[in-house]
Amino acid sequence: MKTLIDLTFILNGFLGIICFIIVLISIKSNRYINIYLAIMIFGASFRFISRGYLGLTDQIEFVSDFSKSIAYVFGFALPSLYFKHLVFPKLSFDYKSLAHFILPTILIIENKLHPVENLLEVELNGVIVFLLVAQVLYYFTGVYLLLRKHIWKKTGQLEMESEQTVLMKRWTFVLFTTFTLLAVRLFTALFFMQNKEFISDNYFVWINSAAWFVVFIMILTSPTILNGYITEISKAAKAVEFQPKQMSNWRIKPTTKISNAQDLQLSIKMNLRLEEYFLKMDEVIEKENYFLKPGFTIEELATKLAIPKSHLNFLFKYHSETSFLDFKKVVRIKKALELIEDGYLKTNTFESLALKVGFTTYNTFYTSFKEVTGQAPQKFIDSNVNLVIA
Repeated sequence: MKTLIDLTFILNGFLGIICFIIVLISIKSNRYINIYLAIMIFGASFRFISRGYLGLTDQIEFVSDFSKSIAYVFGFALPSLYFKHLVFPKLSFDYKSLAHFILPTILIIENKLHPVENLLEVELNGVIVFLLVAQVLYYFTGVYLLLRKHIWKKTGQLEMESEQTVLMKRWTFVLFTTFTLLAVRLFTALFFMQNKEFISDNYFVWINSAAWFVVFIMILTSPTILNGYITEISKAAKAVEFQPKQMSNWRIKPTTKISNAQDLQLSIKMNLRLEEYFLKMDEVIEKENYFLKPGFTIEELATKLAIPKSHLNFLFKYHSETSFLDFKKVVRIKKALELIEDGYLKTNTFESLALKVGFTTYNTFYTSFKEVTGQAPQKFIDSNVNLVIA
């Protein structure tokens, strides 16, 4: 069993090296974001390969010495720096970031050479452990608050149209969960395995390996998290510049399983024309203002598009992210955002804007606006500095 685990460490380490190479390739497009990820991946991969090799060759003494090294303390700041640059990307290296590695350097020197301990003739294991734990909690809390505010925050329906946003949330959640597991494992080793190897990192190493394996697989299966997608999402996360998102409501693959016999027959008939229908819908949104008419119905839309109503119902049921009513609501709010950007509110009221985009009352406009954008109208405007309103 021990041999199998050690072999697993080595294989996982080499998988990490492959991911490290992929990240290095992507650094050109996201240099100051991915460099931190590359360092983390290489460190984890090197550790797994070394740990597995020492275990397979029965170098028990070296395994013990290797586990006592707290070089991993350098890794505490790396996730924080990675996520910070992900949310607030910079064009040049921030040398202030190096300050994060001062305390880890001191702890490693003290743990290895014991200069302060020898000078004062006191036992400092407890102090080192305290500082290790304090660092983990500090960075863990900071990263959690950063991600919750800028990436994991609840968004409106316009936000759901962005595949980049979904990918960003999934990626940051997986990576944050990985570091959470690593922190729990470290605390367990420090507090529940107290002996002569008090700060040993030799316990439950397989948890590290399993957690990083998930990260490696995600990088291999979703390489876009390392380049264009991440760049665009991170810019959007910090941007104060207002720019309505393009609609992307349609899905070729059914959003729910088609089980109704009649719908299955209709699916066969419509499959070859799905993209044609999607194109027609997008053209209507772009060129016409049908949805801005109060009380506009799906029957009227079917007539305008020269598409059977049953086909439209099928599209919204199985190939749309939203129902027809919600879709109409999003189109109207998107139009309202465009009018706001064009300065409509400089000479008009919110009530006038509500009527212009198809709502019968300001209350329904207010509720829909908040549901779609995630903010009340005035708050949304206040949070976008480029929306200048007289």
